This record gives sequence, C-alpha cells and structure tokens, in this order.
Amino acid sequence: MKIQVEAVSPVEKKVVVEVDAERVARELDKAYESLGRRVKLKGFRPGKAPRQVLEKNFKDEVERDVVNRLVDLAFGEAVQDHGIEPVAPPRADVAEPGLQPLQPLRFSVRVEVKPAVQPKDYKALEVARRPVAVTDEMVEQELKALQDSLARLQPVEGRDVAASGDYAVIDHVGTVEGEPFEGGKAEGVTVRLEEGDFFAGFFPQLAGLKVGESRDVEHLFPADFRVEALRGKTGKFAVTLRGLQARHAPALDDAFAKELGAPGVEDLAGLKADLRKRIEAREKQREKGELHDGLVKAALARNDFEVPPSLVERAIDTMLEGAAQRFARQGLDMRQMELDIARLRGDLREQALLQVRGALLLEAVADAEKIEPTDADLEAEIGRIAEENHIPLEKLRPQLRGAESRAALRNRIREDQVLAFLATHAKISDAAPEK
Repeated sequence: MKIQVEAVSPVEKKVVVEVDAERVARELDKAYESLGRRVKLKGFRPGKAPRQVLEKNFKDEVERDVVNRLVDLAFGEAVQDHGIEPVAPPRADVAEPGLQPLQPLRFSVRVEVKPAVQPKDYKALEVARRPVAVTDEMVEQELKALQDSLARLQPVEGRDVAASGDYAVIDHVGTVEGEPFEGGKAEGVTVRLEEGDFFAGFFPQLAGLKVGESRDVEHLFPADFRVEALRGKTGKFAVTLRGLQARHAPALDDAFAKELGAPGVEDLAGLKADLRKRIEAREKQREKGELHDGLVKAALARNDFEVPPSLVERAIDTMLEGAAQRFARQGLDMRQMELDIARLRGDLREQALLQVRGALLLEAVADAEKIEPTDADLEAEIGRIAEENHIPLEKLRPQLRGAESRAALRNRIREDQVLAFLATHAKISDAAPEK
C-alpha cells in the first residue's frame, strides 16, 4: 500500500492512497467468503453458492464494503505512521474507475487537523484588570435583591380602582379584523400596570379602571411575530379587570435573616457579613475570569493562525447544548421555542472562534514551556471540586475514574496552569472601577 500525505492548508491534510491489486483481490475474496457463509440463496445449500452467483446478486454491496474497509485501513495506517491528529471524520474520494478486478485501487482522504501553532511573544503581555472591591452599596443591593425575590403578591385593600404599578388579574378576549385567534382568550391572567412589553404582560392602559369594568386595548403585532398570520396586524383585546394585587416584601430585620436558614446566620448583621463573603468570592472569580480573558486576547493579538472549521462548529454545538440544559432546568424545551437556529449559530460563531483559537494557543504555550499537570495536581483539583460542591470525595472519585473524564480534567488544569504562567510574566495594571 502506497500512502502519500499532502498539506492542503495548515488545518487540512490530503492522504493519497494506492492499494496494490493483490491486496484488493484478497479483500474481495474475504468479503465474498464471508457473504457466502451468511447468505441464503434459493437452490443452494448454505455456504455453497458459487462466486459468480454471489457477484451477480451482491456485487455492488460487496465492492462498496471492500472500498470502505480499505479506506479505513489506509487512513488508520496514515494516522499512525505520519502522526496525523484528525479533529473531524475524514472525507474519502475514490478515483475513477473505482474498484476493478486485478487493478490497484486509488483514492484520497481529506481530513481536518489541528494547526501547528508556534507561539511567540506571549510573555510581557499588557492587560488591565478590575481588582476586587466589595462596597457597602453592593451588599445593600444584594440584600434588596434577596428581599425582592421573597416578595409575594397580596390583594389590594381599601380601593378598587387600578393604579400604575399595580398587578392586575384580568380576563381578555382578543380579535384581529373582528375574528378571534388562537391564544387570544385567557382568564385569570396577572399583568403589570406599567410601561413595558405588551406580550410580556405589561398593560399600562388599564390604570384608572375599576374592578369589574372592561376596557378595549389595541396593540400592533410586530412584523417578526412568531405567528405568521398575525404579523403586522392590529389586535383588539376586550379586557375585564377581576382584581388588584400589590407586591409585599418582608421586612429587613433579624427575623428575616434567621428565616433564610443560612448556616451561622442569626441576625441581619450576620446576613450582611455572609452576603459580603459571597460577593467577595464571586468578585474574585470575576476578576480571575476577566484577567484570563484579557491574557488570551492579548496573546492572540500577537499570534495569528488558522483553525479547523469543525472545531468551531463543535464549540457552537456545545454552547447550544449548554443553553438547552439551562432552559430545561427552568422547565422549558428549547426545541419548542421557535428559535432561528441558523441565525443563532451565526451569532455564536465569533465567540466560538475566539474560544477555539484561545484553547489551541494555550495548548501550544504549554508544549513550548513543558507545562504538564502532575498526579498530585490532579488529586488536589479533585479535592477542591469535592469541597466546593459539598460532595464526599469517595463519591466523586468514581465519577472521574474514566479515561475521558480524567483527560478532560487534566486539560482544564493544564490550561489554568498556562494562564497562571502568562499572568506571572505579564504586565498587569489596575483598571478604573466601573461606575
């Protein structure tokens, strides 16, 4: 078998193969022998059908299988002998006239590979960071957000006329051009009497309406509305006010703090101290993430290289899978949200490209600097994950025992070590705090 490897581009190789006629004949013989043992043909006992009969009935199928097998074998040998690291399934092209008796088989295989990145100028990178600075105002905002999250709607007492800011319970019947439409009728819906997105439940037009009274509300359906038949048309909604509600938040006192049940928190002062610690931990992660992003972008600005398209597509797939999982945790099915996936993939492409280029560059720096996690590093990271997620170490270890899981963990540690190396050698200045 003759194998020749050509570089089509920094991220694609072409493997040109010629399989000698003798090997082709052997593979065909094996294929027909195997087929003869399996196939049942009328007039012949199992395994006794002549080769000519098998060729007459199964020639195309056998030759297709033999070509696929030879392509796989040749590509496997090329990968091993020439150090090719595929990042996507290969694409084979069989030369004309294809598989012929007593003739060599010629074909080529094109495959995407990682680029050979030679990192340069990755020391003395200039980056700015926003240092951790937890203020009393940040603590108060967090406390207020916590208070708001625990607020509950309660019936309005002492008045029956809707006012701006109220939550109203309504019934509505919607029509377009005098005809009802699907989804236009509802009962017992809670809406907000403030300016905002009509389709998100904001009805400022109901202010001044008395409980039990009705009012017509008109709204123009946008040109890109999810229901095509309603796009650009005006909907008329007959709205009846059934009740008024207002949000009531719990008082910020020691009882509020204790009821939250946070470990060690007994009063409001303790709650504020706990929130400060949480904000500080979050800010440290923010600072670390922003610094790492800055280091990668600064290094990439000094290192330009091509990346395999398949890795970018795979990164986009991962992002979409993550989004689907987040929606699922909220009880939403992304497949039923009528999203323009093609447009969404386009929007994510630049971010995915940056992610892939960054990972390849960090890998190249690790190789250049001979940065490699030790077994002790791996064990320390497993211990940190167990502690951070409150998982007993003996339960976490079996989950990371597989080769793929440990390789992923090792790669993540290696990337963190490279980023720490870049930070050590970088020129880091403090940016002005955001207002």
